[in-house]
Amino acid sequence: MVSTEPRVSIGLPVYNGETFLGESIESLLGQTYGDFELIISDNGSSDRTQEICTHYAKLDNRIVYHRVNENLGCAWNYNRVFELSRAEYFKWAADDDIHLPTFLEKAVDILDHHPEVLWCFCLHSHIGPNGQLLNVAEGRDASLLSENGWDRSSSKPHQRFQSVLLAHTGLDIYALHRREVVAKTGVYQPHYGSEKVFLGELALLGKYYEIPETLFYLRVHPKASGSLTTEQELQHYIDPRVKSRFTFMRWRLLRAHWHAVHRFDLGMAERLRCYMVLSRYLLQVSKWKKVLNATFRKQGTGGGYHSYLSEIEKESLQKKNADCEMSASNSCSKTLTMADEKAEKVKCES
Repeated sequence: MVSTEPRVSIGLPVYNGETFLGESIESLLGQTYGDFELIISDNGSSDRTQEICTHYAKLDNRIVYHRVNENLGCAWNYNRVFELSRAEYFKWAADDDIHLPTFLEKAVDILDHHPEVLWCFCLHSHIGPNGQLLNVAEGRDASLLSENGWDRSSSKPHQRFQSVLLAHTGLDIYALHRREVVAKTGVYQPHYGSEKVFLGELALLGKYYEIPETLFYLRVHPKASGSLTTEQELQHYIDPRVKSRFTFMRWRLLRAHWHAVHRFDLGMAERLRCYMVLSRYLLQVSKWKKVLNATFRKQGTGGGYHSYLSEIEKESLQKKNADCEMSASNSCSKTLTMADEKAEKVKCES
């Protein structure tokens, strides 16, 4: 009997994403690998998100659109699209990022032929609101692998775990995953930064593979979650129903990492090595002053886009100045031309 289920489920959680949503959906529908379902879960958006989603759902029957009437938060919505998925492979997609056409084709091929690989991503670049490539450190053709072998592709769980714990990004949450493995994790937990906890759990369970080609563009813009800074902003993004004055985000993340090491069957030796990794993380004394200050000031763990936004603002200012100079130059040339024409006219009349 031929299966009617797709091989890939793509979950796209969205809340008020009208600005870039259409472009994101089109990049997914334009994949060269077409055996997928696109599950869109609208978290009670108040902008044109519903109109955009229903438009695309009418055009392509691979799209399944769900909507709730209130914003239940990012964590709920990320978990919701996973719960609704039914394929062998699963991936999350954001409402503002871009996937190049061969992303799925190449990722599916890796998972099909490498059973030891649990999640597959690629090189990635950062783009601005208008789709321009950003000229910033690790902004173009960036890799999640390291040269010393202590990375997500290592054969040793504690080395993979360390690579996630000490990494500056958890962008490979947008990788293609084996669904049955994702189901063994805590999926998306209700605190900001929980994608690192999820990836840490994957790292304890198996290996990562990186396609050596840039197939994913991460969009940086002022309304992105990476632009949020305070604990209050971050908590509202994760779950607006939580009204607690203190959320202790960093402590909750650390506890979640500790619990993951305790929960999985790693063997005594590897478990101890993973606890040592956590201990080394805790003993980064140079960071604790900053962490404690941020905690008491109720600053969050986000704000990673600020350097990128500064670069965008700088490039925008440079372009504006260049346009002004060009305009002034053109105006000056026009004035000189008019003066020359006037002088020639006077000469002819005389």
